[in-house]
Amino acid sequence: MTQSANSLAAAVAVLCLTAPMALAQTPPGGGRGGGMGPPPALADVPAWAGRVFDRLDANADGAVTGEELAVLSSGPAAAMGGGRLRRMISQSDSSNDGRISREELIFGAERMFRRMDVNGDGVLSGDELPQPPTPPRAPSVPMPQGEPMPFPDFD
Repeated sequence: MTQSANSLAAAVAVLCLTAPMALAQTPPGGGRGGGMGPPPALADVPAWAGRVFDRLDANADGAVTGEELAVLSSGPAAAMGGGRLRRMISQSDSSNDGRISREELIFGAERMFRRMDVNGDGVLSGDELPQPPTPPRAPSVPMPQGEPMPFPDFD
C-alpha cells in the first residue's frame, strides 16, 4: 500500500466524520456500504466526487474555497487528519484561483483513484483498498539481561 493510498484512506475517514460539519444539504450515499468511502470503480468516481463537493460547498456557490475547507483543519477533524484531506482537495485546484470547481474535484478524485488502482483494472479490490491507519503501539521496555538482582536479606 503506497503512502498516497494510506493518506487517501485517512482523508476519506475524516471526510466521513466531518463533512456534516460543513452545513451539508445532501446526505452521503454511494461508495462502499452507502457511505463516503472510496468508490469501488473508476466509473463511480464522478458521482462520488460530486457528493463530496456538495457536502463541502456549504454556501452552494459552485466552488469550494479555503474557508469551506477550514472545517477540516480544526477541532476533532484536524485530530483525525483533516489537514491532509484539505491539502489533497486543494491539489485539485488546477486553475490555481483558490476555488475548486466541481469539475476540478472530479478530475482530482479520478487522479487519486488511478494512483490507488495499482493493477489498472478500474476497480479497487483486495490490497488496493485503503486500510485504516494503525494506532501507534506503546513503546516496549527492554528487559534486563544477565543475572537477576538478589533480594535484600532483612535478618
